[in-house]
Amino acid sequence: MPSRSQDSAADARSAVVDAAHAAVARATAREVAVHESYDRARNVLRLQARRRALVPLTREMLSTPGTLDAHAGRSMPAYAWGLPVARRRQLLAVICPTASAITPAIRAVLSTTVIVVASVAEEDRLARVTDPRQRFAVLSVRVPEPAHEEIVDFARRNPTPRG
Repeated sequence: MPSRSQDSAADARSAVVDAAHAAVARATAREVAVHESYDRARNVLRLQARRRALVPLTREMLSTPGTLDAHAGRSMPAYAWGLPVARRRQLLAVICPTASAITPAIRAVLSTTVIVVASVAEEDRLARVTDPRQRFAVLSVRVPEPAHEEIVDFARRNPTPRG
């Protein structure tokens, strides 16, 4: 039968092991959070660059010939954070809406217009959550990857919401 000192020594070793496991779990969770924040920042910067690159082409494509009368608005939740493009207050297109932000109500609004995207992969991602008859315009644009420093700066200024 083990003595009390052996029991307390075993309990102390067990407590140290439990504390070490907890410390490793916390460090792992912090590391995962840093990577998730970096990935989110990179994706947001990529999206912003795609939208900036698509605006001039979309305006030119949707304007009356000989004029540049189509105008891009600001990113809005009503259009799944996409940029609305209108001419004379008539919605003509939405540039790069966010697939995860498309609700049934937004899906109905988007179904009456063209969604402008920068790649077939983006079109496929959006096609899964939009109306089966949704119209897309894929415009070829060159969008550079954001620099590491830019991603880190964005991630620091825009922390990932905890939920």
